[in-house]
Amino acid sequence: MELTHELRENAGFQWVLERLSPLSPFGKQAARNPRWYGPGDEEELEQELDNVALAMELWAAGGTASQQTESCCCETPRLDASARKDAAAALRGVTRCLPLFHDIRGSFDRDPGAPFDLVELFEIKHFLVTMEQVNQAYAAMPALAGITFPSLSDALELMDPEGRRLPTFSIVNSYHNDLAPLRAEKAKLEKAIRMTQEEKRGPLLEKRRVLAVQEDQLELEVRVMLTGKLMAWREDFLACMQALGHLDLIVAKAKLALRFQCVRPTLSEDGSIELHEVIHPQVAEDLAARGEQFTSLDLHLHRGCTVITGANMGGKTVSLRATVLSLLLCQCGFFVFARAARLPLFHRVELILADSGPGSGGLSSFGREVHLLDQLLCKTRGQFFFVALDEFARGTNPQEGAALARALVRHLGTLDCVALMTTHYDGVSDVAGAHYQVAGLVRDIQGDEGDDPRKRIARRMDYHLLPAPPGAPCPRDALRVCRLLKLDEALMELFQADL
Repeated sequence: MELTHELRENAGFQWVLERLSPLSPFGKQAARNPRWYGPGDEEELEQELDNVALAMELWAAGGTASQQTESCCCETPRLDASARKDAAAALRGVTRCLPLFHDIRGSFDRDPGAPFDLVELFEIKHFLVTMEQVNQAYAAMPALAGITFPSLSDALELMDPEGRRLPTFSIVNSYHNDLAPLRAEKAKLEKAIRMTQEEKRGPLLEKRRVLAVQEDQLELEVRVMLTGKLMAWREDFLACMQALGHLDLIVAKAKLALRFQCVRPTLSEDGSIELHEVIHPQVAEDLAARGEQFTSLDLHLHRGCTVITGANMGGKTVSLRATVLSLLLCQCGFFVFARAARLPLFHRVELILADSGPGSGGLSSFGREVHLLDQLLCKTRGQFFFVALDEFARGTNPQEGAALARALVRHLGTLDCVALMTTHYDGVSDVAGAHYQVAGLVRDIQGDEGDDPRKRIARRMDYHLLPAPPGAPCPRDALRVCRLLKLDEALMELFQADL
């Protein structure tokens, strides 16, 4: 599945990716395009989650006391205390090497007749020396499943024939039989030039020029030779870079999960979704910056369409975003921002927000919704998919909008999908598989009339989602919201009189 920029942004997945901390260019590339684990990839996803759990255990074991106590919502440790300490030190040894790598993938994408230049050869040797250090540290820790590094020891011996393991490179005499005598003659000649009066140096300088040209030619022959041999290991180099990127991303996922105390998702076999105390971290961070707290949510969704109704500003859209984010994270091998999560694997996950982003070909918000929905239904024929829809059909007249919303809920109930829809239309929950309501404006608070209206609403709002019976009427909180937002008194009187 393609994780579009719009889906990443709307769900908050991009916000999560920006808080990863991969250290190598290969890890950063892997983080930009995380793998999607769809139906049929359950075993590989479990392996990825195992890797993240192990990295969390080791990273926490090697960190501060607070990190150790936070260790991951946490699974039973795999290692005893002594082995865990040694393995944690080894993992930190690996991560210390990761920032040292340069991205040399472009050097191996070259025309057959183009030899490496000296800068490229330096970077390749630097990669090989650092890769040897990674291998030594990685060998001292439990191997992460699926992370193996092809041996490049022969390539390192080629680039470091003297075995000094210095991160520098030069074409040494041992690369060509004619280099040593030529360089000795050149050095002798340069000494003579320094000892000769300037007006008499002409013949010596010309001879030195000839020797320099010969040396350049010999070095070119060496570079051609080295290029041919190194390119024979091209696939092993690229495989090492890919494995480094994967390892780097696993550690970044582990550090993120520790930082936010995320939970490992359990895979659901019946297609249902269970989220316990799920949060949306981006919204939670924004609220915390204002001194407010995110209300965690509980959701249990089955095949078919579940409807959420509730007051304006009651967090219904955030519920959709938190659910979609949880699914995207799980299916990309991340832990989830929740207390517990049981999630299935979908072929496709979509979030349709009518007012997000630019219009589609000049369509209205309603036209855009219909266009996106039609695209989704066409692309998911024969697939198991998830879709979240925010106030579907609110952009058209209420009678037709309510009818279309009800029709869509019934239609989604016939497809192989799990769907979640927010609505203000009465009668939509009648045909839904399940119904949740936001608890709403249930708190009675006095004495804050001079405060910011948005904060006044937040204090009175209970954002919890409560199971509701099918057909329960949508809450009528618009009047109270208008009052709290201090709408013009004359207009409020007309509004109330017309209810």
